[in-house]
Amino acid sequence: MHPGEYEVMSRVEGDHWWYRGLRDCLERTLRSRDLSPPPGPRVLDAGCGTGANLLLLRDLLRPSHLEGFDAAEEALALAHAKVPEAELYRGDICAPEVRSAPLDLIVSLDVIYIPGAQRARDGLRTLVGALRPGGLFVVNLPAYDWLYSEHDVAIHTSERYTAPRVRRLLGDIGLEVALLTYRVCLLFPLVVMTRLPGMLRARPGDPEARSDLHQPPAPRLDRGLHAVLRAENRLIAAGVRLPWGSSIFAVGRKP
Repeated sequence: MHPGEYEVMSRVEGDHWWYRGLRDCLERTLRSRDLSPPPGPRVLDAGCGTGANLLLLRDLLRPSHLEGFDAAEEALALAHAKVPEAELYRGDICAPEVRSAPLDLIVSLDVIYIPGAQRARDGLRTLVGALRPGGLFVVNLPAYDWLYSEHDVAIHTSERYTAPRVRRLLGDIGLEVALLTYRVCLLFPLVVMTRLPGMLRARPGDPEARSDLHQPPAPRLDRGLHAVLRAENRLIAAGVRLPWGSSIFAVGRKP
């Protein structure tokens, strides 16, 4: 991720419609009967970023142990300020160090796309090895290579995905697919239209590229967009699998 993007992320992720919608999807999933971890779970956020997901996991699950790693010291410092009781350390999704196995839950939201699935595969298998039988692995990934834009350049996206590819990835690392769906489905045409200028400008490696987070929507629009995502999340929690969207959300279970 470009320098400075972590600070922007930390500043906006508490209120921005996209981040709030993702956390709402995660919360509804972990509250569901079939996909809720046991009481007092041992939890790892693999690629914890600036800490908003750690904060949700702490408050929602009241884990007996909560740890997270990230490759960026800047992100870890911001995460520690939000969740000082979590065990945080520098780590790489391609060669992770798990300090407190066995784990009940691993969450890795919008991380694997940075190195790419091929480079991260062995590291992901290491993480799955740290899960207890029946443990859950939750991922969120960007969808469709053709949607690559200046935003992806700024956050160092190496690839985007399709649902069949995510299904194969989960199987390759030793997980059974418990949930697999696209997200941001109803808003997808709007996402494509707003991303189009950035899609035309995208130049991999451009040091001047800026993420979409630098221009958040007006508060009233932000609330409306979040309301749409909450409606989608209710459908997902009810068992509906959305056929397209700008993200893919999946849960794998260790046999």
